[in-house]
Amino acid sequence: MKKKIILLLFFLFLFTGCTTLQEEKLETILNDSINSKTKIQNIYRAGYKYYLPKGLNLLNQEGSNEIFRYQDMIYYMYVDRVSYYHHIKEEYQEKEDVYYSKRLKKDNLFGYIEIKNTENDKYFVEIMYNYAKIEVIVEKENMNNAIAYAISILSSIQYQDEVLTSLMGEDVLQANEVEHNIFESADTESGYLEIVEEYGTYEEETEVIDPDFIR
Repeated sequence: MKKKIILLLFFLFLFTGCTTLQEEKLETILNDSINSKTKIQNIYRAGYKYYLPKGLNLLNQEGSNEIFRYQDMIYYMYVDRVSYYHHIKEEYQEKEDVYYSKRLKKDNLFGYIEIKNTENDKYFVEIMYNYAKIEVIVEKENMNNAIAYAISILSSIQYQDEVLTSLMGEDVLQANEVEHNIFESADTESGYLEIVEEYGTYEEETEVIDPDFIR
């Protein structure tokens, strides 16, 4: 009986220990990505610019909606220029009924990360930061890379106030973007899955990967 109890305690320790290590690894990825010193930009849009790491291919861009691909993963990004221009801020409430939920904050930048299990044993990763949001569905072993890529993009966004003022004056942004709410987390049946269905998932050709984002 004593041996059974010891064995049970060992497996409980092993299980909880692995969970803690996984969470610590995720915390490290988040902290390293948010505190990255990357200040360069290589993609330029109306009212903002950002850095797209090597290894990610831009598939489509319509207004402030952009779609990237890395291997068989599709990333959807939406940049909320309207909320940035009006300095809108809403506090994210962390959740206990999802795989992972955490508020993000560095200096005057804020947001959240939320990870949910999907029906096909993958993970729906949703990150809002710096008035923009990225969504991607990944296998567990690809989660750290996906998060590092996503946060590096979001944290690199620089807004151009003069351009945004001009666009707001022409009512360009209000007409196209007010229906989006980056402050509300989505579910795994969100419009993101329609994007994946449209573009499909397929193997990536051999390409150069930015070593700064390999985890």
